[in-house]
Amino acid sequence: MILSLNYLNKFFANRNLEVEETVKALNKLGFEVEEYKKFANISGLKFGYIKSIEANPNSDRLTVAQVEHADGIATVQTTDTVLKIGDFVVFFAVGATKDGFTFESKKLKGIESQGMFAAWNEIGYDHSLIDNNGDHILRLPHDFANLSDDPVQKLGLDDYLIEISLTANRNDANSYYFVARELAAYFDLEFVYPFSAEQLRNDFVSDIQASNGIAESLTFFEAKNLENVNISWEDKLLLARHGINSNFAYPINLTNLCLLITGAPAHVYSKNKITNQITTQLYSGSVEILGNKEVQVDQVLAIIDSNGPISIASVMGLEKSKASEGDQDVVFEIGIFDSQLVRHGAKEIKIHSNSANQASRKITQEVANLGLHFLKSLIQNHSQVSQFINYQATPAKREIAQNDYKIGLYSGLNNLEVFDGAIAQLSKLGFEFDKQRILVPNYRYDVVLFEDIIEEIFRFYSYDNFQPTQPDIKPLKTVKRNIDKDLLMSAGYNEIRTFSLVSKDKNTFNPFNFANSVELLTFVSKEREVVRNSLAISMQEVIEYNQKRKITNLNLFEFGMINDGLKAVILASTTNDFVQIQQDLVNFLKVNNLKFVPLKDNALIHPNVSALIYQDEQLIGWIGKIHPQLDTTNAFYAEVILDRVNSVTTIEHKEQEYQPLKSIDLTFTLAKRDYIEKYISVIEQVCGVYSIKLVDTYYKDENKNVTLRILGDDQAIAQLNEQFNK
Repeated sequence: MILSLNYLNKFFANRNLEVEETVKALNKLGFEVEEYKKFANISGLKFGYIKSIEANPNSDRLTVAQVEHADGIATVQTTDTVLKIGDFVVFFAVGATKDGFTFESKKLKGIESQGMFAAWNEIGYDHSLIDNNGDHILRLPHDFANLSDDPVQKLGLDDYLIEISLTANRNDANSYYFVARELAAYFDLEFVYPFSAEQLRNDFVSDIQASNGIAESLTFFEAKNLENVNISWEDKLLLARHGINSNFAYPINLTNLCLLITGAPAHVYSKNKITNQITTQLYSGSVEILGNKEVQVDQVLAIIDSNGPISIASVMGLEKSKASEGDQDVVFEIGIFDSQLVRHGAKEIKIHSNSANQASRKITQEVANLGLHFLKSLIQNHSQVSQFINYQATPAKREIAQNDYKIGLYSGLNNLEVFDGAIAQLSKLGFEFDKQRILVPNYRYDVVLFEDIIEEIFRFYSYDNFQPTQPDIKPLKTVKRNIDKDLLMSAGYNEIRTFSLVSKDKNTFNPFNFANSVELLTFVSKEREVVRNSLAISMQEVIEYNQKRKITNLNLFEFGMINDGLKAVILASTTNDFVQIQQDLVNFLKVNNLKFVPLKDNALIHPNVSALIYQDEQLIGWIGKIHPQLDTTNAFYAEVILDRVNSVTTIEHKEQEYQPLKSIDLTFTLAKRDYIEKYISVIEQVCGVYSIKLVDTYYKDENKNVTLRILGDDQAIAQLNEQFNK
């Protein structure tokens, strides 16, 4: 979007903004300024009347003209032949400058030439956008200015063009009206807009009947008995500074101004070339677009009357319905169409007009109505106008709940009164604030969440007002990856998954001696009525099932829940013995303070190959076999309640010992039914013991001799020898 600073200033009462402050404000409001530059670097131009014209006697090409200007008469020579006595012209007087070059009096073919006549191209304009008569000396109407006026100002040469980049959600800001409103609110200026709906009139009732069809809205109004007028020179020059051709009929130029000022794409038709029934639909076929170019289109959104298409919606008019110079009865149209269909239409004819570019993004009903009011307020000065046909009222403002907590959270401020000024500025843009809600104007289709409201408040409050604070940066806490399953799988075990619910009959297996079982109040079947007290119940079923299928070599594990939400793990193996599954369990738990106590008093567990597992005098698990009367799998099980395991171990660092370890064999005489564990526990308490191994058991009468081989350092072996071999 390119903005003329001179034209922007027309929207403000009693204040003209300077370019630097405007650029700064636009950037702060979120409209990124790509560049800004003066339209023309020219000074010293003068208006003049041609008083006389004669040929230079020394040249067959030069014409000598006497030019009356505010300070006298100047003699200016030219090779252009279009001049006539009485023409109102612009010329570079002696001392005028252009892009650093200074014009001086110069003798041409024996006659002094005091300056140079100006053409449109020489003062920064593209002449083809203003004058169809070619690149000649510019000649203006006599009422364009007085001789004392400054051409630099009257021709807009002192203007600054500001190019801004708009985000996709602010299509409304692709217009002077809405950008000027934002600047007026920012600088607290009175906003002036002369095209008010209050002054509109209806001179007659049009016979046109319109329906939306597949459009969101489609509105017309008719103007008849149109006078032979055109837009002002000021408006022609504004269009030219935007690269828009103004050499069209008055109604067409009005639609271009409408797009530029309000952001509403508009189209105008000759009333005599269309019928009274108009709607929209998809069209495929051949059309002759403006410029007498015939194109084939497929499924384009077309505005049609009883005879077929009269335009491609918001993209291009057609030759058969176009308004031309001299038409006294015309029909204006503004609609809201599917953006995707508009883009498709532009692609089909391979032309991306300004109108198509604007309509390819969201157009709101408020913007469309603003465009209708703009067109009617201007055309009614030179014609009779009808009512709006198929008019759609601007929808009610969107309501968003107020949330002071979020404003404080996002701003980091406790005193929210600092935002009162920004809220007052937003109120000038149609927002309404109260304690409970915020009403959002229709043209701000992008504001749908309270976070959008916060962004608007911060935009006007200015992010520069937020004091920078050092963030409280804390190192990220690295969550250790759980590799429990990987460890067990690397030891040769495969995972299974079973139900946590079992029948009451099976739940009698209770190696942890839970006082109560967790029963369901409601259950789907008798097989799933209580939370199991041991994972071994389900593991046994899995092993039996696989053995029936001739799969006998099994090493399995499962993580699951038992009793009242306790997390447990179980290992089961038909190939490993007690010692191996015991070692696998110790390797998995990574603790070295486990105590294995023979389990003899549980009728459901094998008494000769089973043990309870303790850590710090707390029962954490069991290892062994289920009683053969209840289990035919012959599998070893090792089950631990993980919630009871204290995995924190103290690591002691010692100096490296270079002396070889020593060993000692200790033999203990025990009753046949006694266990060696009580001596092992004592030996384990001796510092420096590396390993304890059972090497021999000899039975004699009612006793047995158990020999242990202990490996340790010198001090440990000496202590054990002193303690047991007295």
